[in-house]
Amino acid sequence: MSPKKEPANSYHPASNEKVTVVIPTRNRPDMVMRAVLSALDQTYRDLDVVVVIDGPDPATASHLATLADPRLTVMELETNHGAAEARNIGVRSARGDWIAFLDDDDHWMPEKVALQMGARPAGIRLPIVSCRCQVVTARGTFAWPRRLATPADAIGDYLFVRRGLFKGETFAPTTTLLAPKALLLRNPIPESRFDDWEWLITCGRIDGVALVHIPEVMAVHYTENNRVTLSTCHNINHALEWAESMRDHLSPRAYASLLLQATGGEQAARTAGTRWRILNSALRDGQPTPMALATFTMHSLMPVGLRRRLRQALFSASDAA
Repeated sequence: MSPKKEPANSYHPASNEKVTVVIPTRNRPDMVMRAVLSALDQTYRDLDVVVVIDGPDPATASHLATLADPRLTVMELETNHGAAEARNIGVRSARGDWIAFLDDDDHWMPEKVALQMGARPAGIRLPIVSCRCQVVTARGTFAWPRRLATPADAIGDYLFVRRGLFKGETFAPTTTLLAPKALLLRNPIPESRFDDWEWLITCGRIDGVALVHIPEVMAVHYTENNRVTLSTCHNINHALEWAESMRDHLSPRAYASLLLQATGGEQAARTAGTRWRILNSALRDGQPTPMALATFTMHSLMPVGLRRRLRQALFSASDAA
């Protein structure tokens, strides 16, 4: 049974086509300059950029002051609020009815926003439009996701009910997203270590919302700059508690897959007790797919190094074909 949708009666469709790019940052002046320049270089011209400096940071403020572009607004917060609230502050100040998020250590290709605005599906009142990324990791560079979201996909099912064994099949990080300001005012970015997923999951409960991808690779996304995921979170109990808190927002298949595939990674495979907790919760409260069970078994039994070599061999064989 799928989670019940919340009505969208309080939403007002966007009345203008202006896009505001929101970039939260702190203590990364060189990186944020690259991000800002990629936003200002968009071919979509009805656009402005809001950089939210999350706390005292004279170096970043000084760097950004060198950009003499009237489309750029820099907000300097007196205290640190965290990246999620910095994004929300940027949203509330935005002049555009459409918001595009960009992380300060990522950057975009020039056509990104234009392609996304042109790809908003007719008949979808509150579309969230993502794009494929060039994902830069310590082990190589990949084009993710391999499978794109469509309006027919429930958001939670798209994110977590995977058809393959390895990462990158589904992907929609915040730095790729274009969404209506009205949606973000109604459902702000949550204060969560897993805010990317949590925001999308909770949006999936709202009537009129759909996640879609454009097929072009339009962003460069760096994954090794202190980002936290469920499988890399140092406190696996915290990660599992968060996953369990999402149960009522997801279909049984998506909930089981979130537990077995997203949390059943390197951290979870370390102890039998943690593996049992994950499996028990997935079987008791979800509907595991054969692929989710296979992925969990592989994560639990196969050494990390062997998994990585197997993944690389399979992808190399696929590329050769």
